[in-house]
Amino acid sequence: MPSIKRELETTSTARWYRHASGTQRAGAWADRIRDYAALRAVLADHVAAAATGAGRDEQPPVQLAGLLSLVAKRAHYAGAEPVYRRYRGKQHGSPILRWAGTESAVRPSAAFLAEARIAAFWPYREGVLEVADAFDMTRAEWATAYLRALTTWAADNRPLAAYYPGGPPPCVPEDMVVIAGVHAPWATGPSASGHAERLTALAGDVVRSVLRDASMTPLGAFNAVREEVRSLLSPPPESLVEPVLRAVAELSDRMTHGGSMAPEQARRLQAMLVGLATLLAEQTGPPASGTDGYLADGYLREA
Repeated sequence: MPSIKRELETTSTARWYRHASGTQRAGAWADRIRDYAALRAVLADHVAAAATGAGRDEQPPVQLAGLLSLVAKRAHYAGAEPVYRRYRGKQHGSPILRWAGTESAVRPSAAFLAEARIAAFWPYREGVLEVADAFDMTRAEWATAYLRALTTWAADNRPLAAYYPGGPPPCVPEDMVVIAGVHAPWATGPSASGHAERLTALAGDVVRSVLRDASMTPLGAFNAVREEVRSLLSPPPESLVEPVLRAVAELSDRMTHGGSMAPEQARRLQAMLVGLATLLAEQTGPPASGTDGYLADGYLREA
């Protein structure tokens, strides 16, 4: 089964980003980077002009008339056409197809904003992929790392995150589909899809938390949804019982027929089984006479 990192590297947005920023399109990508930088400057000017003398904790929604013209002017283009043509549905052989595709209903300004959000978020996303994969994280841990990176992005890019309609970058829903395991071979029924939708909603919640309060830290924003994320992606104990029973039965059979393991492995497993026996006793009460610690203290002692 592909790793979560591998799946995230092959989403439609990840493929678009590699295509757009590849060395064969370096010149065209540099133009886009110039556009994104001009957008940040335009938004900074707007926020500075709108701020009161006492400052403002909440980042209100942002929506500017003639946005692409403002970007073109700030980037010192001769006119707005060089910017508009990069983000139209019909691009007439442009070296970089826009992220929004050729759908004519997506206006150039909306297509541009989608790309600007994705490009701004990408370094944060790449950091998650590098760290989470290196530590072989669970899906719940992946979601934790991802959402904390998202809140950091929102804190660092509040005007961009607040630009109407506001919220996370548009790559987030498809990333949550991967993290929730919707396409995993073991995923059954609607639960994984439902989890992906809920994780996407929680992503919006943490971004809005940052926008509502400038003093909100990324960790503080994530802590508000931490338990729900964990409950969504951490399998209930009941779902683990059968695999554990099968593994224990197979291990017992192999050791009965002469199999063995390294002493260090036996000690680790013994310690885990003792701890598990204690937890199980809290669920069922004391074990029947003669069965306490059988696996931990008797069977594995021979390994």
